[in-house]
Amino acid sequence: MSDVSDNTKDLNSILQSLHDIPYLKSSRNPTERAKMDHALKKLIFSLLYYSITNKGQNLSNLFHFRLDEGLTIDDLKFPASLDEIMDMENYSKGDEFYKFKIATATASADADSASSPESESKILKRFNHMGRNCGKKFKLGEPLYRCKECGFDDTCVLCIHCFNPKDHENHHVYTDICTDFTSGICDCGDQEAWHAQLHCKAELASASVDTADDMEEDLEAIFDTNNKIIRSLMVSTLSTVFDYFIDMFNQNIEPLPVFTKEITLKLRELTQQGKIDERSQLLKDLAYSNKFLNNQEIPVEERDYTVMIYNDEYHNYSQATMALRQGVPDNVHTDLLTSKIDSEGRAMLKCSNDLTNLIEGFFAVQTNGLSATLTTWSEYIHQEACKYIIIWLSHCLSLPNAKFQTLFRDVLGEVLCQPRTEPTIDSNSRDMISVVETHFKKNLPDNNPYKFIDVSIFAPNLQIPLGHHSLLNPTEDNLNHISNLSNAIVKPTTRTYSNTRLQHLLYMDNRYWKRLRKDLQNVIIPTLASSIIYKPIFCQQVVEIFNHITRSITYMDREPQLTALRECVVQLFTCPTNAKWIFQNGTHFIDIVWSVIDVFMEFCKIENGTLIWQRVQVSNLTKSYTISFKQGLYTVETLLSKISDPNILLRRMEFITVMTLCKIFNGAWKIKRKEGEHVIHEDQHFIPYLEYTTSIYGIIQTLEKLLENNKTMINKELLGNSIHLLNTLLSHKSLVYKLVYDSHEIVKFTVSNERVSYMNPIHTLFSFLIEKISLEDARRIVSKECDDFLKISDFSLRSVVLCSQIYVGFWVRNGASVLHQASYYKNNPELNSYSRDIHLNQLALLWEKDDTPRVIYNMLDRWELLDWFNGDAEYNKTVYQDKVSLIFQQFIAFTYQLLTERQFFKSFASSEERILSQIKNAIIYSLYSKPLSYSKLLRSVPDYLTEDSTLFDSALSEVSIFVEPKGLADNGIFKLKESLFSKIDPLKLSNLGNEFESSSAIIKAHIAKQKKTTDLPSIILQPQITPVKHLDKDTQNLGNFTRSSVFTKVIYKLLQACLDNEDGTFLNELLHLIHGIFKDDELINGKNSLPETYISKPICALLLSIANSKSEAFSEHILKKADYLLQEMILKKPEEIFESLVNSFGQDLVDEYKAKKLNQGVNLEENEKERKRRLAKKRQAKLMAKFNSQQNKFMKENEEEFEKEQSAETDSLNSDKVLNYEDFTCSLCQDDTSEDFFIIPTYHEHSPIFRQGDIYNVDEYGRPWNGFTNDDQNLTYINDTDLENLKTDGFRGSRKVFVSCNHHIHYNCFKRYIQKKGFLSTGFICPLCQTFSNSIVPVWCIPKIDPQPYLDNLLKEEISVDSFIHILREFSSDEFHSVYDFFEDVFTDYQSFDKRVRKIDGFTVADTALVLINHWTNTISMLEISSRLDVSPNESFLKNREQKYKTLKNVLICMVLLASSIGKPNVTLSPYVNQKSVIWNQNQVFQYITKECLFSTAKRSIRDIITETLIRYCNQILTDFISQAGSSSQIKENYEKVRASGEIYDINIEMLETLKSVQNNDMVNENEEATMFYNLAYTCLLSNILPTLRRCLILIKVFHELLNESGEAPFIIEGIDIENDLVGYSTPEYIDTLISLLTYHRSLKELLTIGTKALEAMGSDREIDPYLQNIPYEYCGIVKMVDLAKYLNTYITNTRDIKLREEQPTKNGSNRLDFRICLTCGVKIHLRADHHEMSRHLAKNCFKSFGAFLIPNTSEVCLYLGHPPSTVFISAPYLNSHGEVGRNAMKRGDLTTLNIKRYEYLNKLWINNEIPGYISRVMGDEFRVSILSNGFVFALNRNARPRRVPAPDEDEEDEDDFNDDEGDEFYVDEDDADFDPDNDNPNQPPNLRLFGEDGNAMGGFLEMFENFRDALEGGATTEQAIPPQFQFFGPRFDNFNFTNQEGTQEDEEEGNETTNENDQDHSGQDNNESDGEESHGSW
Repeated sequence: MSDVSDNTKDLNSILQSLHDIPYLKSSRNPTERAKMDHALKKLIFSLLYYSITNKGQNLSNLFHFRLDEGLTIDDLKFPASLDEIMDMENYSKGDEFYKFKIATATASADADSASSPESESKILKRFNHMGRNCGKKFKLGEPLYRCKECGFDDTCVLCIHCFNPKDHENHHVYTDICTDFTSGICDCGDQEAWHAQLHCKAELASASVDTADDMEEDLEAIFDTNNKIIRSLMVSTLSTVFDYFIDMFNQNIEPLPVFTKEITLKLRELTQQGKIDERSQLLKDLAYSNKFLNNQEIPVEERDYTVMIYNDEYHNYSQATMALRQGVPDNVHTDLLTSKIDSEGRAMLKCSNDLTNLIEGFFAVQTNGLSATLTTWSEYIHQEACKYIIIWLSHCLSLPNAKFQTLFRDVLGEVLCQPRTEPTIDSNSRDMISVVETHFKKNLPDNNPYKFIDVSIFAPNLQIPLGHHSLLNPTEDNLNHISNLSNAIVKPTTRTYSNTRLQHLLYMDNRYWKRLRKDLQNVIIPTLASSIIYKPIFCQQVVEIFNHITRSITYMDREPQLTALRECVVQLFTCPTNAKWIFQNGTHFIDIVWSVIDVFMEFCKIENGTLIWQRVQVSNLTKSYTISFKQGLYTVETLLSKISDPNILLRRMEFITVMTLCKIFNGAWKIKRKEGEHVIHEDQHFIPYLEYTTSIYGIIQTLEKLLENNKTMINKELLGNSIHLLNTLLSHKSLVYKLVYDSHEIVKFTVSNERVSYMNPIHTLFSFLIEKISLEDARRIVSKECDDFLKISDFSLRSVVLCSQIYVGFWVRNGASVLHQASYYKNNPELNSYSRDIHLNQLALLWEKDDTPRVIYNMLDRWELLDWFNGDAEYNKTVYQDKVSLIFQQFIAFTYQLLTERQFFKSFASSEERILSQIKNAIIYSLYSKPLSYSKLLRSVPDYLTEDSTLFDSALSEVSIFVEPKGLADNGIFKLKESLFSKIDPLKLSNLGNEFESSSAIIKAHIAKQKKTTDLPSIILQPQITPVKHLDKDTQNLGNFTRSSVFTKVIYKLLQACLDNEDGTFLNELLHLIHGIFKDDELINGKNSLPETYISKPICALLLSIANSKSEAFSEHILKKADYLLQEMILKKPEEIFESLVNSFGQDLVDEYKAKKLNQGVNLEENEKERKRRLAKKRQAKLMAKFNSQQNKFMKENEEEFEKEQSAETDSLNSDKVLNYEDFTCSLCQDDTSEDFFIIPTYHEHSPIFRQGDIYNVDEYGRPWNGFTNDDQNLTYINDTDLENLKTDGFRGSRKVFVSCNHHIHYNCFKRYIQKKGFLSTGFICPLCQTFSNSIVPVWCIPKIDPQPYLDNLLKEEISVDSFIHILREFSSDEFHSVYDFFEDVFTDYQSFDKRVRKIDGFTVADTALVLINHWTNTISMLEISSRLDVSPNESFLKNREQKYKTLKNVLICMVLLASSIGKPNVTLSPYVNQKSVIWNQNQVFQYITKECLFSTAKRSIRDIITETLIRYCNQILTDFISQAGSSSQIKENYEKVRASGEIYDINIEMLETLKSVQNNDMVNENEEATMFYNLAYTCLLSNILPTLRRCLILIKVFHELLNESGEAPFIIEGIDIENDLVGYSTPEYIDTLISLLTYHRSLKELLTIGTKALEAMGSDREIDPYLQNIPYEYCGIVKMVDLAKYLNTYITNTRDIKLREEQPTKNGSNRLDFRICLTCGVKIHLRADHHEMSRHLAKNCFKSFGAFLIPNTSEVCLYLGHPPSTVFISAPYLNSHGEVGRNAMKRGDLTTLNIKRYEYLNKLWINNEIPGYISRVMGDEFRVSILSNGFVFALNRNARPRRVPAPDEDEEDEDDFNDDEGDEFYVDEDDADFDPDNDNPNQPPNLRLFGEDGNAMGGFLEMFENFRDALEGGATTEQAIPPQFQFFGPRFDNFNFTNQEGTQEDEEEGNETTNENDQDHSGQDNNESDGEESHGSW
């Protein structure tokens, strides 16, 4: 072991003498410091690796994995000796042997070249953690996975390397991105974290790879845990470096806030007084020293010093920069210095050996409040060395070797968790107590036992000092009550701590700077928390010094938000084993809670004999108090949530301790009503009270949940004692009483005049506990200490009254904030405060039953209504004045809830049954008003009811009906079952947030719908009261107070007040209360019972008065309800009620009432027999009505059949039909009489659908058109030809199409419109529908003609454009010139629609027709291709596409107008003939047909043209196909493949001979083989000619539409109704039929035989048109977007199994979830820092005009338009099981499944070139900005907020299903609440802003763009065009890496695309805000 000892001494000496190394000895300028920094890092890394590898002997083994990078051992340049390491002068950059790239788990999977399972396994092997927990610390931007089913709680996460999708099939797996606030460590391997056994992906991969070489085997042997030498070396090395680190920072007290300011003041004082020697001594004492530094003879004043600036949380960026400039830094780039301080936590301002000059900057920089220290250069070197030691430790933890990791982590835990032994402590290690006593004596008072912890220094001998521990005095008396102040406590005078290195490091946590602090935490916490051995030890040692860390955060931390305690609590206290240990071992839990209590106690006060917390009123710039408060409460709640034995918390010591924390917030926040003027500035002091009291409520909810879920385990004695303890607290209040009616003492208190609280968490808990036992037992316990329950219940009553008064506007002068507070108290089910206040007042009524009138008087007095009740105040002259009716409304609701809310007393068989009942109730009251989506429903239900999703879903299925989503962006919704509406009571607590009358109207409407009536007032809502049999037996008297004479008088006076004042404000609620009183009496005393007091008091007379009232103040609903209640009273007690009515109104009025009721079918005097007979007749009438209804329904359903004959007769009489012309009204001026001609806006652009065909590809011609399908087994294109086609489609001018909304606009109106809006004719939006357009097309009125004879002749007669010119309305002279000028001007603007063609020599305006007909033909082809997605494509493509056909007709009219006004084109020009292997058109064969039909010089009919074309095309197909037969096996394989698809067509002998006559292949000999081959040839032929035949039909239909202006004539050819009769044909039959209609031949066979011969007979001398030579083949299959995975989750959770093509390799790409998938080509692209990833992809590698990108991580699709650059985000076409889309679909980890219908709709938008129009309609005015900017500004910094399409209103149940493309777009204009505007999605960068010279935001944003563009058009350059007063400012540091993570700079240098982390920085600063104060955040 001597070698180990020598190693320790050598290492210790080197570390302590670093300052003596020549290279590090003297201070340097900023540039040299950067080089020195790099060298120091290399020194530390080399030295420590050399040390742990036995003087470097095992370095080659340890870094053997680097050979995989293509390096050799010699390349790594390992250090050979210590001398080589210490020779820093000869260091060179780039020879660091320890630098390596961490391979990613799926990096190879993303590349096609390296996707083998073997290579993936090799990479995953590096992350193997066999035999230990993973413990990987997540880095910013990395994904972390949670599984709801497998995880113990939400804190249990997995990293991407460990996550195995197979473990979580059909589970709720959801992902997060690691940020500063969502971080953690991987829990893989931790058995306590998971309910099920997991199979780590990295471990499985490692086991599957067996490629270990000799060196790897040596490595495993060397770093085996049993290798004592290596272990000893590691122990000695780590012990040495940690002791060195602790010694360094033990002496570094300057950064402690308690000393920083004092040191500065003392130095300033000594400097000003000229006491240089004293100053030198102070600096010497503060400086770091060791045995090597102590020997230095250099005077203090001549030493090199540095000024170090530290980060804080109360200076913003600009303030910090300004302060730094005051200090005159030696780095001129102050901004960079500020950024470094922000990212690192500190930076050097400057350094020098001139202390005088240096100290001036030291003082100056602190003038503005920055924290600075004056540090010696040598100390700075040692601090930096400590930093790199921690970074080295982190580096060791990342080395990819399982054996090394196991050993190293074990040693690290051992070293950290052991105390420092004497031999390792340097004899010269200083105790800083003497320094503090010498210079800061007042900080260490002799009589203070806590003097060391109060200044955050160590006790003597580097021991943890005594903390402020507190414990309850364990005497019996002290533990038998809870004091209103504080129970007696004892403070230990001694405490033993472990004093380990770990505790020392954590104790000094507040001394480190930001980067060091985080790095140290990332080394210690993940390593120890993931260790089975050291995790409990870690927990124990943290608990021991929990008090120290808490007080450090509160009082002595410069950056308290960086505390290690937060992560320690998450990693340790969430562990059930650790939590159990904390509760079961001694007083650990009590010590933790008292540590929290002590912090709060510092800010408590005594008010009315009660100790309560008050807000912090001292300056606290660091917000440390807030952070400490929150952390403390979170710690307590976390611990409470992890125990399973409820009796632990019911033990007296624990219970009193927790209650001591809770009670200081019981009634802590009180408010008082203001009078007089309205407040100008509202009081915001309530915010911290609300925040912390809510946490207290959370603790109480956790305690209640623990008790409820473990009911059977509860010790009844402990529970009873807990109730007793709370009773001692609540009942021992000193209250003032007053006497009423000379006999009843009530509490004297006035809510509107005194300070009152609405939050009483102790009262809430008291209610919870009482609910757990029987009422009898509870009363017995409470009555022992409490002789008057009003002492307890009155405080709850005050809260109820307070909030009611606020609600009615009685506290209006206190501002709006009190209204928010009242709403929070009353409507927040998470608090349960209001309902528990109701419960306590119910207990008062039950337990004070001997004096019920007293309770009622007390209630009236608290509501401040007693004077009105006594008659001392009139109705309108109470304290409420004009608001009295509203307060009565609240009072009645409260009383009704006292009577009916009985869930507190209900018995359940199990906790699950109770929760299920609560869930059902919550769902019912959430859904009754309107259907909701699942996410909205979850938000409306308390969180504690949704924790068990299985239970929630079960309850949801019982009470609701699911309605599937219908549109593109809407969600599925849940509707309440109709049968449940009758069970809803609008006055109960569950409906607290809704208004009674509106709720009643909704409920009545549904009940009326069930009863099939429209008489809503006749629907009487029944009070919902739980029968007594389901309740505690002592609750049967709960309603007795309503039957008392006092309360009956209240009811009477209220009814009388309504009549006297004709006020119906609260009458609805009052009648419902009376109804409830009657029903409660029935439940207690029988069905025919009626409270006697309601008979003796003439309540019935008042009801009759209301029922007969004619006042408009009483609605019909009120009259019906009053009449119903009166009727009920009469039916129960007819004699007594009639007697009372006669006494009140006389016999005549009573007889009149009886007669009226008799006319209504109610005989109030009938006997039982008569009543039964009447009811029987009523039932009979009901049955007859039902029969009549069914009969009428049948007649209506068959109305067409009954009226068919009549309709036929009617049709014969109406033979002279009036034809309606197309509406040619201008969309702008609405004039239809102007002489100006019309245009329509069109979007004229390339289309991505034209693909190259392959007649030999069976997948192309052999697949049937069976509608839209998705092949989830083939998720990306593998055909490079298709990818190339997409690029070609995006730039070749012959591939364009027309899309139009077809809205008519006068041409002159259009010119004025674009001029006014600032548009160009090449970029504008339709003024009517806002569809983006970039061209216009003229249209002309077509007169009415009879099209049918013309259409029949059209196929036979010669055809040309002349055939249509004569049908146009004749031009006047002016019109002719206008049209001529139009074509000249517009075609010049649009470059004749193809600028390449326009440049051809000899081109004229008339030749534009050649371009138009090409693009028109493409548009026809687009229509035909899109229709292939239909279920029955051959039956539907001519129907339901009116807009498409209208567009085709309008473009045809344009070509006809052009020919008639300008002239016909020069057909010899032929701009798109294939030349030099350039295929201009894949649809060339159809291009020939359309060109010949309109512009041929030959006089031929359509049939002639089609016949010739088909013959030549068929012959070419057959010749090419048959001549390339292939091998016999290939023929059979292809045949079977096509047959499997169901699209093989067998030919008969005749057709076989026909095919052979065209082209025979002698190589196909066998009959069977020949049959197969020719069947394939026949199938190929049919598939390839079918698109052309269909397009010909579309062509003829467009001609038909042109001729059939009325639209009424059917599309008939030769007597066949083409649209309706061609149904049910097989493909061969269908093609034969089309050939017979369109050619001169009756079938394909005849076409191939007779037609071919006829064509040959014409002679070979006939010139063949170039279009019919070498015809290119066009893709004849279904064209659509890429196929997607069945489940969207697969892209995130199982990326390894999805082989997506990467556009280019991206570093760490597999660890990122910010990728998009191009739906056009299937390529995976990653988010770029400049947010240009989509535009770059489309421009370089795909179809460039527009695109759609799937974003799996957010479940969205981004629709992108290239020009103008615009994006819209819509929900991805994936739905979860609840029918939700978008972010809501995945945020709970639900499995989201591809919805084929939605994806089909998206495909149709894409195929039909309608994505640009959809984008413009969604963006609206925002799109106008995009057009005007034209990409000039936004291309520089595309930082506009992305536009998302929200789901439509969920109330719209009648929305049509997916229909034709002319249907709705399924979007709305307003943002939905489901989309959070403050999300941190990287798609949402900050907005671009515009500023003027004065720095203010400028108006005229759109005008600026117009001027800019006009200047450019005028010839100015871009620089000249920008007005000098305009400047554009995006975020100044958009691409600056504030996090300064290692390797980021290298990433940028290598050109890798990395995530923009600036957004994360912004979000992080937002999260630092609290308490409503302005947050400056980190600089």
